[in-house]
Amino acid sequence: MPAPFLNPLVPGLPPAVSAWVRGLEEVEEHLGRWAFGLSEEEFWWRPAPGLNPIGGLVRHILGSSYRLLRAGLPGELPGWASLGREWELQGPLEPKEVVVERFRAAWPVLLSEFQGLAGEDLGRPVRVGHLGAEAPLAHVLHHLVEHAQHHAGQVIYAHKLLKAR
Repeated sequence: MPAPFLNPLVPGLPPAVSAWVRGLEEVEEHLGRWAFGLSEEEFWWRPAPGLNPIGGLVRHILGSSYRLLRAGLPGELPGWASLGREWELQGPLEPKEVVVERFRAAWPVLLSEFQGLAGEDLGRPVRVGHLGAEAPLAHVLHHLVEHAQHHAGQVIYAHKLLKAR
């Protein structure tokens, strides 16, 4: 099976939006391979005190993606997404299956939000972050994908450290 970026353009989407969708599909594949099959203990293992566990990274990928999405596109922010970065990365542990099921239910909804984007929407300025900085919607959505990919890479590396110990 080819990596998502090797798949054809998503029909009906501008090429940049299609690339973002493929990037988010890749994040989903990485988490399925490197995070979701871990035991409960492995999912919440920390490489060192103060470092983020894989489970926290999964929560953060999902929560931050929704916060960035809602900065640019209307819709309700789920309660778990409004808990913020500190809760996601360092907060109390939840059963692994709760985190995995939340991701599996919410990620397709997030991906579907990209399906309605038109090229003319992408230049629209939006306010993002707690300071309300302004940026074009395209930049915010591109950052959403880059940020999710960045943390998916951390999940992969943490998994490899876990198995090497």
